[in-house]
Amino acid sequence: MKVIEHTNNRINIKDKLPELNESETEQATCHESLSWALNWLSKDMTGIAMAFPEAGLALQAISTKLVRCIMIVDHPDCYFTLQQMRSTFRHLKAELEIGPYTVIRPFTESDVEPKNEEADSMKGTVESANVEIGMEVA
Repeated sequence: MKVIEHTNNRINIKDKLPELNESETEQATCHESLSWALNWLSKDMTGIAMAFPEAGLALQAISTKLVRCIMIVDHPDCYFTLQQMRSTFRHLKAELEIGPYTVIRPFTESDVEPKNEEADSMKGTVESANVEIGMEVA
């Protein structure tokens, strides 16, 4: 069996991350954001991966000081959210790691929510439904 390795050498994620202004940094370090990040840094989360479809991201908790971005949709809003999350973890003296293992998923029109009344009525349900992904280790 031949293994084909794909890398993101052509796109440096860190180069796409925007600078946050003071207001955006304050939002990233508000009580609610810090509480959310502390949950990710708990021992119970180690090894857990979760997708956030509304943010275009997937994260995996590695340790009590490290969370890894394992997927990002190639869209400015997603990079902005990732940068805010990095600021939140940095404030807690932890790291939100990005690197060559972070899969960059191309943005498609299907990533945009349809703008109609039925979709708007379901929005809260969809946005609150995080997908939890785990791996069993023997």
